[in-house]
Amino acid sequence: MRKTLTLMLVVVFIVGCFPIATAKEGIVLTIWNSSQTLMKWYDEIVTPEFLKQHPEVSGVEVLYMPIQDYIKKLAVALPSGDVPDIMEIEDSWAVPYVTGGYFQPNTDDLNAILGEMRPEFKNCLSYEDISYGVPVSAFHEIMFFNLAHLEEAGIEEIPETMDDIIDAAVKMTVRDADGKIERSGFSMRLGGNPSGTTQKYWVLALLGNGVDIYEESANQPGKFHCGFDNEGGYNALKLYIDLLYKYKVDDFSSMKDTAAFAAGKTAINMREPDSSYAIIENGPDINWVAAPMPMGAVQRATFLISLNLYLPVEGKNAELAREYVKLATSREMQHEQVLMCGGYNPYLDADLKEGQDPRLAPGFEMPEDLKVYTVPVQNSYDTICVRLGEMLPNILQKSELLDNPEGIKEEVKKMADVVNEVYKDFGEYGE
Repeated sequence: MRKTLTLMLVVVFIVGCFPIATAKEGIVLTIWNSSQTLMKWYDEIVTPEFLKQHPEVSGVEVLYMPIQDYIKKLAVALPSGDVPDIMEIEDSWAVPYVTGGYFQPNTDDLNAILGEMRPEFKNCLSYEDISYGVPVSAFHEIMFFNLAHLEEAGIEEIPETMDDIIDAAVKMTVRDADGKIERSGFSMRLGGNPSGTTQKYWVLALLGNGVDIYEESANQPGKFHCGFDNEGGYNALKLYIDLLYKYKVDDFSSMKDTAAFAAGKTAINMREPDSSYAIIENGPDINWVAAPMPMGAVQRATFLISLNLYLPVEGKNAELAREYVKLATSREMQHEQVLMCGGYNPYLDADLKEGQDPRLAPGFEMPEDLKVYTVPVQNSYDTICVRLGEMLPNILQKSELLDNPEGIKEEVKKMADVVNEVYKDFGEYGE
């Protein structure tokens, strides 16, 4: 009996140490992302097709993280090497990790895909003449108008200029008997995610007035300084102050953004196209239409920001991950992405309006006078956006800035000093 028990224990030990070969599991690819909009597209469109093409892969796991959590995760995971196979990251967040050598350069086949896309994308994906990542979903800033509110105010055409926007917003703002706003004429971005706050100010106020967040040094190529410590920057901040305290089309206590638009609590909203899905879901009775950004005091402008797929240097399944990136960024899958997510088709010869909801499609018209900006490949840039976005809500609460040129100039100077200090901290400052 004792011999039999000993033999059984030996057999158990051997089996436990040497698993049976037929129990081998397939490869599971992992993706980190920060866009809930794309989750369904990955799971229902891209991944099933990928698994058909690669039966050796048993699954693809997509881990979603809210933006702020994801940014913190990147700062820890990439230096430690604790990374997934594929990382979906917004272009400006990825820059420090691109320049730090944490991502694989594009191979020729990935560069061939990038070469068929709109040239603006290469501007924010190239460092020292080497490209990293491929756009998987891009977005630009557009306007949303409540048609019922326009009709109620006697406005027969969609506003084309910033002056038209202001005039329409004034007419469509509704107050109660105590003067409190019940429906804002224009929902302004006055807080929230700092980077998002800066993005809205960037495109509406700064770019519309002909200035950018930065300028490249004329004497030191590759170095930068603040680009709005000037008349354009003054007019940008004055625009926001006037909207709040002169025209009074919005305030800090009003319902904001897409939630307000879907509830009929604002007449005009400035947002990215994918917000249309929240409007359709939460405000099915809202009669709305989208439109391109208006002509500002100096120019009509928008930004083009992309979520890109990057391959970490420490990724364990590089070849298969590259095949997934190729599939997700292919023409076929980008067409599906537009249909499901309302995204911007990155291919140069694509009809941007094709497949879009008829109400959303006008927002994808690109007028000849529309200037498209992309984020620069600067280590400082994302930090600058966060710092400015933290400052703006406090500045915009200062009603004493109305009709106060010197006060506005002082606030612009404070913001400019912060921008320049960040450039200095990162070693990217040049006069």
